[in-house]
Amino acid sequence: MYQGKLIRLRAFDNSDLMYALSMNNDYDVMRTASSAILYPTTVEDQARFMANQTSYSSGDYQFAIERLDNGCFIGQCGVMQVNWKNRRAELGIMLTKEAAGKGFGTEAVSLLCKFAFDEMNLHKLKAVVFSFNTPAIRCYEKCGFVHEGVLKDEVYREGRYHDACVMAKIKTEA
Repeated sequence: MYQGKLIRLRAFDNSDLMYALSMNNDYDVMRTASSAILYPTTVEDQARFMANQTSYSSGDYQFAIERLDNGCFIGQCGVMQVNWKNRRAELGIMLTKEAAGKGFGTEAVSLLCKFAFDEMNLHKLKAVVFSFNTPAIRCYEKCGFVHEGVLKDEVYREGRYHDACVMAKIKTEA
């Protein structure tokens, strides 16, 4: 539905189920995407999540990320925790390992910002990125996000605590 030069953001469909499940059960992907305890996702849980991502839902606006050249599912991204009064929300993105480092994430974040600012009329977007996820930090910087602060010892991963970087983009800076 929202298309760039490399990817399209679209609704999830049934063909995405096993690809999304595989991505959500990949430790290397999830270690940078979730502060929760990394525990396997079931087929039923993944199907339920995808079924709840409709144009009739409110609150979170999640998209599947699809490559334009071959139509393959390569990840998901979304606008979450929308605060309508203050016109702000948080962004999140996950890519498969195979899709990382090829410009797909940067384009997805750019398209997501366009959706949030131009369609949702939001004023500010925030991303919270683990300090060890330097590719994501670079991606957000390329998309015009600035560092607003550091959350010390925010996430416990692999036996120790890590900081999280709070990054943001304001519509007037877009």
